[in-house]
Amino acid sequence: MYECRIQAGFSASHQVRMYDDQLEPLHGHDWKVEAVYRGPELDRIGVLIDFVAVQRELAAIVDRLHHTHLNDNPFLGGDNPTAEHVARRIFDALTAAIPGTPLAGVYVTEAPGCIAGYCPADR
Repeated sequence: MYECRIQAGFSASHQVRMYDDQLEPLHGHDWKVEAVYRGPELDRIGVLIDFVAVQRELAAIVDRLHHTHLNDNPFLGGDNPTAEHVARRIFDALTAAIPGTPLAGVYVTEAPGCIAGYCPADR
């Protein structure tokens, strides 16, 4: 099995709505994003994915989040701005931007040592 990882980052603030329905204090992070591609075979030139194409699309996606307040960002569609939701939305956007690629998952680091990911059950 081959694997490729493409990384990007953005800075954004958020306030997660907690279990008691209260918003946590406003704060920001330097978020890190990693898109993981996995597949058993390489293409005719010997690559799993086109790094340049994925970097371009991932950069365009995270640019929509950079220097925003995630609670108000339409990219999240009103979801609670957790790292888990950010990972799912980036996964969906990247899948739509480059269909047919073996995207296995997207991982988002909100703070050092705090990583959330989204990987569909079928991959």
